[in-house]
Amino acid sequence: MGGYFMTVYMVVAFIITYLICSVNPAIEICKLKTGEDIRKLGSGNAGTANAMRVLGKPLGTVVIICDILKVFISLAIVYVIGKIFKQDISVMLKSVFILAAVIGHCYPIYYKFRGGKGVIVGMTTAFILDAKTALICMIVGVIVILITRTVAMGTLIGTIVYVVITIFSVKECVIPVIIACSIIMFKHRANIKRILTRQEEKIW
Repeated sequence: MGGYFMTVYMVVAFIITYLICSVNPAIEICKLKTGEDIRKLGSGNAGTANAMRVLGKPLGTVVIICDILKVFISLAIVYVIGKIFKQDISVMLKSVFILAAVIGHCYPIYYKFRGGKGVIVGMTTAFILDAKTALICMIVGVIVILITRTVAMGTLIGTIVYVVITIFSVKECVIPVIIACSIIMFKHRANIKRILTRQEEKIW
């Protein structure tokens, strides 16, 4: 019965996390302020960078905070449900959690599956899964950004490093992490193309 309850718990945790992380602060805040869809403004992305560009830094910061909060709200609810099912927050569950959060943010059911690129949500869940690895990848990403002056390059390199470290350190959740990171990289496909053609915008 223990295995059955764990399976049910993980399915419930995935669904709840997906539904909560499908809520997109950038889209909602832009609608409230301008009455328009942020996916039709700026770069067309429903994420932090475009929110900063379209809504300004104060509201862009609010978007970041809300994206982080939705992850922790999901985790809190999953934790409470775990107590009901008498299940612990295992590494495997955390890996399912990171996958559900990224899928929810990138492909939200409430907005015809057109969401953000998953960077802030992915980073937040990465810290929940393995804070030390996430910190290393964030430092690597920042260094790459400072050298290349390209945010997308730092994001992509940091994501790749996270996958590599996970393969050798947290083997039980490699597949969900690879899927989540692949989604993030796929959402950056236009940035990758611009990087390869040296057309990606520099931050200074």
